[in-house]
Amino acid sequence: MTNRLAGKVAIISGGATGMGGASSRLFAAEGAKVAIIDRNADAAEETAAEIRKAGGVCEVFVADVSDEAQVESAVRKVESSLGTVTVLFNHAGTIVIKPFLETRSRNGTGCMR
Repeated sequence: MTNRLAGKVAIISGGATGMGGASSRLFAAEGAKVAIIDRNADAAEETAAEIRKAGGVCEVFVADVSDEAQVESAVRKVESSLGTVTVLFNHAGTIVIKPFLETRSRNGTGCMR
C-alpha cells in the first residue's frame, strides 16, 4: 500500500463486517489508525484483531449509530484513545425490504428517525 492515510485517525461506522470490514482493513493498510464503531462487538473485535495482526492500529467502540448519545460517547472515546478524528466513513446502515410507499417513519428498524 502507499500509506495515503498515514497519520490519520479514521472512524468507520459499521466497520465490523462486509464492505465496512473491508474498508476498515483497507484504511489500516493505508496507514490510518482505525476506530471501528459498530453494534456487533464480536465481529468488530475479529476485524480489529486481523488489522493488528497485519501491523495496523485498530480499536473497537460499541455503539448503535441510530442513538445519538451512543455515537457522541463513542467519538469522545475514540479521540481520547487515538487522537483527533481526521477521516469519517459512515457505512453503518440497515435494509428495509418493502415498497417505498409502505415505509413509515418509525419502522422498528431504526430507519428514518
